[in-house]
Amino acid sequence: MLRTQIYLPEELRKEIDKVRRTTGETLSDYLRKAAEQRAKREKREKIDLKELADEVTSGVEKSGWEGVDVSSWQRSMREDRMK
Repeated sequence: MLRTQIYLPEELRKEIDKVRRTTGETLSDYLRKAAEQRAKREKREKIDLKELADEVTSGVEKSGWEGVDVSSWQRSMREDRMK
């Protein structure tokens, strides 16, 4: 484990202490669990966004766009609009 020092707003610390009184957890345990839950949630959200992007772009193969460099096509469309 690595030692880490943080500052908490007074009101947040009071709220955490209220919860900890009912669970019997140390402040360190409480904060470790909270950080772990957040890290897992954010990891899931990133994975979900990648899965969504894959799902959305998988339709390209079925739409007749396979083999087309979409970025080049977009660039040419933008250039046409600028003329």
